[in-house]
Amino acid sequence: MIIFLMMNAHFLADFTFQTHKMAEEKVQNTKYLFKHAFIYAVLFLITMCLLIRWDSAIIPYFIIVVSHFIIDRIKIWVDKNPCMKIPEFTTFCIDQALHMLILISVYLSFSLGLHTTVFYDWLQGCPYSNRIAVYFLIFTILWDPASVCIKKLFEHIIGEPNSEDKLQYGQLIGKLERIIIAVLVLCEQFGAIGFVLAAKSIARYKQLEEQPFAEKYLVGTLSSVLIAFIVTLILKEFL
Repeated sequence: MIIFLMMNAHFLADFTFQTHKMAEEKVQNTKYLFKHAFIYAVLFLITMCLLIRWDSAIIPYFIIVVSHFIIDRIKIWVDKNPCMKIPEFTTFCIDQALHMLILISVYLSFSLGLHTTVFYDWLQGCPYSNRIAVYFLIFTILWDPASVCIKKLFEHIIGEPNSEDKLQYGQLIGKLERIIIAVLVLCEQFGAIGFVLAAKSIARYKQLEEQPFAEKYLVGTLSSVLIAFIVTLILKEFL
């Protein structure tokens, strides 16, 4: 369960607690990168102190926090360097993959599951604690991280989004859509997913007559559904 809680801390610090302004400004202003790194460090400090004895957690903690800052700094340099010519969607995926790889490597290398605190032992004894941790991780990933991933995929395929208002409404609809799909997959009610997609399509019926919009709609909807399915089915195996 520790690795799921560590992943939760990562996604909350890297997405939920990182404002849109901070994510945009840290590319140009290092001050915002340090601010993000500080928030990440504080949230991980709380997580590690609650779950792992500090004498065993201090080195893994510094590895996770420092590596996160270094990876983010390298990503910003690559995105700003015109000679690299690497799509931002690609660097985003590599960035998150590296963060996950480091978390899992640190967890396994230092055997963090063997150096737990009294609080974690009590938490482990609570009914359905592992199941709740997995559920929380699924919903955390499908809320903000998946939304950012789809936004960057859109920017890579079709350019910048139209307007901030439309983008916010579209992201909210996508977030709710993914959460509903995840709940239905967890309950093994796969047939009901069609009703969710049908309801969304009815609301956009007139706009779907325009081919450019229909193509964008399909890219957004199918990528959103695919992420919801993949994340939920993979993490469901750990229940």
